[in-house]
Amino acid sequence: RGTGVLNRLFSHYGPHKGEVEGRRNGVLVSNGTGEAVAYALWNLEERGILFVEPQTRVYGGMVIGEHSRGNDLDVNPLKAKQLT
Repeated sequence: RGTGVLNRLFSHYGPHKGEVEGRRNGVLVSNGTGEAVAYALWNLEERGILFVEPQTRVYGGMVIGEHSRGNDLDVNPLKAKQLT
C-alpha cells in the first residue's frame, strides 16, 4: 500500500565495524481496520512513539508506532470515547 522510492550511491569500502545491532524496541501493531481515532491515539501515546495521526486509515497488522519496551504490542487505534 503506497509508493516507496529507494536510491543508492556507493561511496567507499571501510573497515569492518562489528555486528549490526538488532531492534531494541518493539512495535505497536493495529488489531483492527478503519480510521484511527484521536481519543485512542491519545491513550496510546504513553506506550510509545506513534507513526499515524487521527483519521489515518489503518488495517490489521499495520505497524502504527514504536513501543517504549522491547516487546511488540497489539493495540486498538479505533477505540472511540464511550459516551453516556
